[in-house]
Amino acid sequence: MSMYDQSAQRWLREKLDYELWLLDFLSSTEEILIGGTNISTITIINRQYAHVDLGLTDIVGSGKAIEVMNKIMPLTFTASYKILDMIFEWILEENYTAGNIKDKKPPSKWSFSKKINKLQKLRLFYPPLMQSEPYIKDYLLALYDKLLKFRNEIVHRNKFSVLDDKLKVTAKGQTLELDRSELGAFIRVVVAVAKLLVGDFKWGRYIDRLLKYHLDRIQKLHGLNEFKQAKPLIVNVILKVPMENGVFPADLKFVQQQISRIYPNADVHFNLKIIGLENDKPCICWYLPRDAVPEENLLELRADSLKEYRISPSE
Repeated sequence: MSMYDQSAQRWLREKLDYELWLLDFLSSTEEILIGGTNISTITIINRQYAHVDLGLTDIVGSGKAIEVMNKIMPLTFTASYKILDMIFEWILEENYTAGNIKDKKPPSKWSFSKKINKLQKLRLFYPPLMQSEPYIKDYLLALYDKLLKFRNEIVHRNKFSVLDDKLKVTAKGQTLELDRSELGAFIRVVVAVAKLLVGDFKWGRYIDRLLKYHLDRIQKLHGLNEFKQAKPLIVNVILKVPMENGVFPADLKFVQQQISRIYPNADVHFNLKIIGLENDKPCICWYLPRDAVPEENLLELRADSLKEYRISPSE
C-alpha cells in the first residue's frame, strides 16, 4: 500500500468529518453575513467590443445572527486549529506506518508540542500537493506552531473575550486579536487545504491564488512573507467568434485586454463560452471552465477541435 493513496484519503476524511462539516457550514454562513455576491458575465464580439452584465445580490445578516457568529468565534478558531492538527497528525501517521518515524507510540498518542517538534526536525514524506506546492506545508506548519498557545488558552483555561466583533486571546504575554474577516480567512485556508487533500477540490490556478490571498489576510498569524496577491475574481465570458475561412479564430489576447480594462485591479479568472458564428448565427459552441482556458493569445478552432468541451449552442 502506497502512502497518501485513496485509503489514506478516506482515513483523513473520517478524522476531519465533524470539524470539516462545521467549518464548511460556518464559512458559507459568514459569506452571507458579510453580504454580497457579484456575478458578472462579459459578452465579447471577437476583436470588436465587450458588454458587461452585472448581477449584484446583497444579503445582510440580522443583528441576532451576527451576535451568534460572534459568540462562537472561539469555537470556530479551535475547530480550525483542530483541522490543522488532524492534517499534520495524518501526515505523521503515514510516515510512522511507512517506517520513516521510529517511536514507541503512534503520532495519535503524541502531544501537540511533540508533533510540531517532529514536523520541524524530521525529514518526512509529504502528500503530493505539499511536494508540488511546498508553501502550503510551510505556511500551515507556521500556523500550527504559532497558534498552539492561543488554542490551549481557549480550550484549557477558557480565557478569551469577544468584543466589537473581535476575538481576543492572551497567552504567555502575547495577545492575539482576530476580527471576523481574519477568522474567515483562517477558516477558508484550512478548509480548502483539507478538501484538496481528501480529493474534494481540484488544484488549479484559481485555488492557488485564492489560498495566497487568504494567507496574506492572516500574515500576523503565520509570520511569513506576504504573497501580495490581489483578490481573485471569477467571471463568465461569452466570446462570439465569426467564422473566417472555415476557422473560428478566438482572440484570447483581446479577451484578456477587455477583462483588464473592466477589472483593472483584480486577479480575474474566467470561465469561457465560445460561440462560433456562421452568417451571424450560432453554429457551434465550446465551454471551457476557468482552469481549462489556454494561456495562448489566439485559439484557432475548427469543427473537430476540443471535442471534450463541445456543448450545444442553445445551452
